[in-house]
Amino acid sequence: MIEIKVEGMDRLIRKFAGYPGRLKTAMGKAMWASLLILWENVPPYPAKPQGSSYDRTGTLGRSLGVMEGGGKAGKPTVYSVTGSGTQTIGKFGTNLNYAQYVIDPDRQAWMHKGRWWTMTHIKNKSVDKIKALWDDIVKKAIRD
Repeated sequence: MIEIKVEGMDRLIRKFAGYPGRLKTAMGKAMWASLLILWENVPPYPAKPQGSSYDRTGTLGRSLGVMEGGGKAGKPTVYSVTGSGTQTIGKFGTNLNYAQYVIDPDRQAWMHKGRWWTMTHIKNKSVDKIKALWDDIVKKAIRD
């Protein structure tokens, strides 16, 4: 009969027992940081077209967290992180009913094309930084 005794596993067992909670916390922090990156990349409110008599309210810009002419104005109206277990969902945008006709890449109305940016613009400006953020989270989780 051969017997092999492995000692010193208590620390490792405790470490692995804490992983689900630590992973969920890390994913939540990374998702909040991802939303902040998206918010940072919302372009300034486009200038009023020359000769336009429309009195702009700036509502769409404010609903995305920017003021007319730039700067931040509160946070976007859709700005949340939810999830359970290992699923974390971040939502960023606006719940303004007419936003789809202004900034949705598939439904943007003709009069806004070329003058208003779309949500795709925000995504494209943010994606590399968000990927790097999540890569760092994974590397740190593997290291720790």
